[in-house]
Amino acid sequence: MNKTNFKTRMAAITFALLTLNSLAQAGYGEIRGIIKDMELHTVPFATIKILQGNLLVGGTQSDEEGRYKYKPLTPGSYDMVVLEMGHQTQPINKISVSPNQATYVDVKLISNTFSTVIVVAKPIDYSKSGVDINMYSIKSLDATELMNLAGYNRGDTKGALSSISSEVVESPDGEIHVRGSRDEATGYFVDGVRTLSPNTVPGLAIENLTFFSGGVPAMYGDLTSGAVMITTKSYFSGIREKNIRNQNFRDREDAKKEEAKAKKDEENRKKEIELEKIKEK
Repeated sequence: MNKTNFKTRMAAITFALLTLNSLAQAGYGEIRGIIKDMELHTVPFATIKILQGNLLVGGTQSDEEGRYKYKPLTPGSYDMVVLEMGHQTQPINKISVSPNQATYVDVKLISNTFSTVIVVAKPIDYSKSGVDINMYSIKSLDATELMNLAGYNRGDTKGALSSISSEVVESPDGEIHVRGSRDEATGYFVDGVRTLSPNTVPGLAIENLTFFSGGVPAMYGDLTSGAVMITTKSYFSGIREKNIRNQNFRDREDAKKEEAKAKKDEENRKKEIELEKIKEK
């Protein structure tokens, strides 16, 4: 064997050894994590499918504590799909797997609300107008919407009309003109009784403000411009508002507790992952 052939073979062997060594050093990675629902309860026996380029690479199942692990995986980018009968299917895309390392992917599943049908009788809201809105041009605001109306003065009901409808113009002397008509062409009704001006009703006492423009129902008389109906609050309105405020307060407190619980769970999970990494070194 001549020296040239010997050198060529030695170079080929050296290259092959270096290639094998680099592949051995690259190693395989893995994907692991824990499956929970939105209330942070673990989800056991969920199915996990690992895909790459729309091709199924493999799969596994979460254990009784909601934990799962899949290996070996060649380093690269993967997609994952989590399925469980009582929850919505959750896809996770572009999971980067590094050599000789575990990639942690914790998943939160949303409960499948379509599995149960609940029929609830809708309570009647007496604060709203009982008129078919498909027959007339109508704008209606309840007490909360009225108080949140930009630029609304609680004692200026006429001013509120110009804010909720572009068909209303308030003149400098305080008169209301609907579609260019005279002020007296608009009728005002407080709890079903016609009045000269709605500004006699304090803003805090209004339960509902309804405004008809254009076609006005015949029951309100011969009006060529518009009609304004004001429903004042009753004893039950105050009770309802108090209940709404109390419920909103409870909802905010529950949201704070859930946020604190989720934050604490996330911190504990980070510590748990760090401990797992230390043990496996």
